[in-house]
Amino acid sequence: MSLGLPDHLVKATLSRALARASHWFGLVCLAGALFSVLALSVFPVTDRLQITVAAILGMGALLAMLARWRTVPLTIAYLLLGAVCTYLFTSAVLGMPGVFPSSDMFLISLPKMALIMVGGAGTGALVGVLWSTVGFLFAEAAATLAISQTPVPDRPDIFTIVTYLFLVGVMLLDGLARRTGRAAQPAIHRAVQDDQSRILRHDFDVRAIALMHDTTLNQLVSVARAKPGPLSRGLEAGLRETLQTLAERDWLTHVDERTATAAGNDGWLSSAVFRAIDRTRDRGLVVDITGDKEALARLDPQSDRELGLAVQQCLVNVLLHAGIVTAEVVIDADGQNVSVMVLDAGRGFMESETGSDRLGLRQSVRKRIERLGGSVVIWSRPGAGTSVLLTLPVAFSAALPPSGPVAPARRGNSSAEGQLADVPSPAPTDQATP
Repeated sequence: MSLGLPDHLVKATLSRALARASHWFGLVCLAGALFSVLALSVFPVTDRLQITVAAILGMGALLAMLARWRTVPLTIAYLLLGAVCTYLFTSAVLGMPGVFPSSDMFLISLPKMALIMVGGAGTGALVGVLWSTVGFLFAEAAATLAISQTPVPDRPDIFTIVTYLFLVGVMLLDGLARRTGRAAQPAIHRAVQDDQSRILRHDFDVRAIALMHDTTLNQLVSVARAKPGPLSRGLEAGLRETLQTLAERDWLTHVDERTATAAGNDGWLSSAVFRAIDRTRDRGLVVDITGDKEALARLDPQSDRELGLAVQQCLVNVLLHAGIVTAEVVIDADGQNVSVMVLDAGRGFMESETGSDRLGLRQSVRKRIERLGGSVVIWSRPGAGTSVLLTLPVAFSAALPPSGPVAPARRGNSSAEGQLADVPSPAPTDQATP
C-alpha cells in the first residue's frame, strides 16, 4: 500500500490516513452513545445523565480537535476525558434498575471503542499501537470501576476486545508493509529515471538526425548537383550557414537564442518560417505566400523554430526532387492550431514506394513535427505534384476560443488544387518518405 509514493512521504501519509479513519469511527461511536443517552432520558432524568451528555460532547469536541492537531497534550486530554466519560456513561446506563441484565452489550462498548480510536500524535505504527493500548486500558479500567458500583454482573466485553485487536493488527500490518515497500521504492525511482533518460535519448537522436539531414546531407546533395565552376551565390550562402550552425555550441538545444528573442515579437518577419522561405529563395526557388501570416506569432519559440526547419526541408525537397522552381506556402490557423501547407506542381511521388534510406520527410519533417504534438499529412502522386500539411498546437496562452469551422486556405497552385480534389482525404502514414 506504500508503492507509488516517495519514501519520505509514505510514513506520514499512511499514518495520517489511518488516524483520520479511526477518528471518524470514534466520532460515530460517540454519536451513538449520545443518542442512546438521549433515548434513555425518557426515564426520570438524573444529574448523572446530564453530566454524561456533557462529557460525551466534550469528548467528541476533543476528538475533532485531535483529528486536526495531532499533539501529545490533546492526546492525553482526550484519554483522561474519555476515561471519565466511559465511567459516567457506564454508570448512568447500567445504574437503571431492571433495564440491562449484563455489561457485555454493544451499547456499553460505544465510548470504550471511541477511546481506543485515539490515533495519537506521531507517525510510526508502534506509536499508534501504544496510544491505542493506553486508550484500551483506560476504557476497561473506567468501565470495570463503574460496573462494580452497579448490581449488573461484569462480563468480558467482546466488542471492545475485537475492535482493539483489529486496530492493532491494521497498524502492525501497515508497519510491515512499509518495511517491504521501502525496499521497492529505489527500484521504482530507478525505473522512472531510466524511462526519462530513454525519452531524452530518443529526443536527442531525433533532433540530431533531423539537423544532420537539414545541414550536411542537403548541402552535399546540392554540391553534387551543382554545375562545374564557381559556386552560385545561393549555394555559397547555404554552405556558410550550415558551417555556422554546426560550429555553434547550442546546435542541439531546443531553442536557440536568436529564435527565442525573435519569435512572437514582430510576427511574420521574425518567424522561422519566413527565414526558411528567404533561404530557399536565395537558392533559386520562387515561393508564393498566402494566408494568415501573423498566425505564426502564436507559436512558442521551440515550435516556431521546428516548424521553420520543417518548412525549409519541404521547400528543399521541391528544389531537389520536384523538377520545378516554384512552390506555394499557405498559412492558416484556428482556435487551437497553426497550419502551414507547402504545395508544388512537380513530378510527385508514391510515398509507399520510397526507400527506407530516404530521410527527408520522415526525419526532418514528420518526426520533427510529431515530437511537438503536431501532425503531418502528405498528398502526392506521380505527375500531380505534392502537398504537405504541417499542423502544430499553439501555445496555451495564445489559444483562441473556437469560433466555428475554419475556411480552407486558398491554394494558388492550380495543379496542386486538382491533385487535392482527386485524392480522397488520406490519413498520415509512418512509411518512409523522400
